[in-house]
Amino acid sequence: MKILQIPTGGLFSDGINSFIVEYVTAMDKSEMDIRVLATNNAEESTLQRVKESGCEVVSIPYRKQNIIKYFFKLFRYIAKEKIDIVHVHGSSAIMSVELLAAKLAGCKVRIAHSHNTICENQRVDQILRPVFDKLYTECFSCGQEAGKWLFGNRNFIVIPNGRSLKKYEYNQKKRLQYRKKLHIPDDALVIGHVGRFNEQKNHKYLIQIFYEFHKKYPKSYLVLIGTGDTVTKVKQQVTELELENYVIFIGAVNNVPDYLSAFDVMLLPSLYEGLPSVVIEWQISGLPCLISDNITNECKITSLVEFESIETTPETWAKDIVELKIEDRNINKDKIFKEVRDAGYDIDEDAKKLKELYESLYSFIK
Repeated sequence: MKILQIPTGGLFSDGINSFIVEYVTAMDKSEMDIRVLATNNAEESTLQRVKESGCEVVSIPYRKQNIIKYFFKLFRYIAKEKIDIVHVHGSSAIMSVELLAAKLAGCKVRIAHSHNTICENQRVDQILRPVFDKLYTECFSCGQEAGKWLFGNRNFIVIPNGRSLKKYEYNQKKRLQYRKKLHIPDDALVIGHVGRFNEQKNHKYLIQIFYEFHKKYPKSYLVLIGTGDTVTKVKQQVTELELENYVIFIGAVNNVPDYLSAFDVMLLPSLYEGLPSVVIEWQISGLPCLISDNITNECKITSLVEFESIETTPETWAKDIVELKIEDRNINKDKIFKEVRDAGYDIDEDAKKLKELYESLYSFIK
């Protein structure tokens, strides 16, 4: 059974690619040939994680650079390799590009997987909706709201953004090690954020929140993990607010769980999200999370998550941070793990179910 995973936005450190990597790493790949599409501008750290999972990486030109060349390269590859299942990951009907290539190439199982509750190119999305609905054979979603956004009243299957409990487990030794590495005092309060630098993640507002918090609590730091188009603007904002010594830019890394152990609180003031996998990861690590109320409450699988509106002031968010309950993460570990498992976000179980689903779909075409 040949399966091609296609992240439509390219292979970067983001939620969609994190989902793909977590699943293909945890999945028993016996009698399965899983491949992951990587455009020629793929991020090296994510590319390495895919290779370490044992999956083949398929390289073709970036879609936004030359969509015609991208389409025909993809079409020829699927046809030549006789791919059985194409699993397309995105957030809009623009996935029609990949789904059409797969259909014309003779692929009988074409999965459209919704990972968000809105998209950047809404006009193009609306134009393509009638075509899109005729191109996929199966529809998956990260959650109920993301599924309704893209598939409306059609039946869709929710595939949880499962994570490895062992991988994201809090580690006291890592906490001390990474605080030392970042030159952060043991008694400082560290706020963390993991996400691609783009308009959606609302880093400008995040920096304003930290600015207000830091004025009252000068022994605090903000650590930002990720890369993206807006990182230069965010660094400029940090400089203008004279926060250079307290805001740390990590870039893209393969060992995010190690950094999580060094943090105390997580913020996610996004303009919109599907069901953000990072919030699941943060909860597994035992971290209190303050997130935008634009984000679905489906991601609140423990008592660690609180919501706030991005229509309020940064001062309000700063006050909310103070009110978050920071507990001993070692003591709460078993309780948190049980809540995560009960909510269905244990990757070991989720990967088994997805494999069974692939096998079931494959059986219908053979």
